[in-house]
Amino acid sequence: MTRNDPKHMSINQTRFSPLALGCGAFSGAYGPVSQDGVTSAVCEALDSGVTLLDTSPYYNDSEIKLGKALKVLEPKFPRSSYKICTKLGRYGYHSADFDYSAARVVSSVQESMRRLHTSYLDIVLCHDVEFVDLLQVVDEALPQLFDLKEKGVIRYVGISGYPLEVLLEIAQIQSKRGNPLDVCLSYCNLNLHCQLLEEYVPRLRAAGVNTIIAASPLSMGLLSEEGPPDWHPASPELRQAVKKCADLVHTYNVSCDHSPSKISLAAIAENYAFSYDSVDVHLVGAKTASEVKDAVAAYLRSRALKARSAGSYPNPIIDSIYKQIVENLRPFSRYTWASPPSDA
Repeated sequence: MTRNDPKHMSINQTRFSPLALGCGAFSGAYGPVSQDGVTSAVCEALDSGVTLLDTSPYYNDSEIKLGKALKVLEPKFPRSSYKICTKLGRYGYHSADFDYSAARVVSSVQESMRRLHTSYLDIVLCHDVEFVDLLQVVDEALPQLFDLKEKGVIRYVGISGYPLEVLLEIAQIQSKRGNPLDVCLSYCNLNLHCQLLEEYVPRLRAAGVNTIIAASPLSMGLLSEEGPPDWHPASPELRQAVKKCADLVHTYNVSCDHSPSKISLAAIAENYAFSYDSVDVHLVGAKTASEVKDAVAAYLRSRALKARSAGSYPNPIIDSIYKQIVENLRPFSRYTWASPPSDA
């Protein structure tokens, strides 16, 4: 097993594949999705050694689609061959749609297991913890999750969210109580336009967090040629800076015509994000087999390229474009948007 063989992606010390499939993309939030497409995407991921699958009840029918795919693929990929990460607590857009009560924790886990056709869950995270009072998380939801862990219903307990200071505060509370979190998932905080998570990794480790997951290397579609979805919370200034980067890539590709040297902003963004070794897992959303292939290829390239740590692209023109992109986005390296948003 080596990181250079996509068919045998090595399992890291936390026992999870270093690349995880974000099944939130199955929700339709990033474009139309078919059940056959989902099954093909999951098959490609598992075939490539991407064995951690992330979903949530909040992602529309993502759990249902993923569960159906896993059922179809069961003869080839038994339950022991992959790990499922799902979430609970968030069931809609507004703060009123959250429920972290102990009873809802139990029923949510049961519902997820039914939809995913499994008798246990590998990871369960409290979803978007910044939307609720902190005490609901640490005094209601997490104690119930750790109880379910003791009973063998789930194997790892954690939290997910956007504001890193909130994630750290909860991790520190759990550490002081002698029951540290197993997993912490942060999204959109380790990519071309924001590297804040890197500052928090040592502090999360000090609080006893064993597995740190960095999600969304494309910042929820922002770092792509197509541009972000309408609902994306990025500021106009950041959107404009990213568009400038996309224009750089487009100009280069036009000059290449049909050359195999064409590049994409998404690939450059993934190469950059995946080169961070301080986190345990990089989670990337993909809704088709081809998108999974692209993500795996980007991860494997990042192992050799090491773009973040003074690495360079073999093609000097592409390397120059990459460096311009980094400079264009440098002013936003500590930028974050409000979460929860004002309308939640």
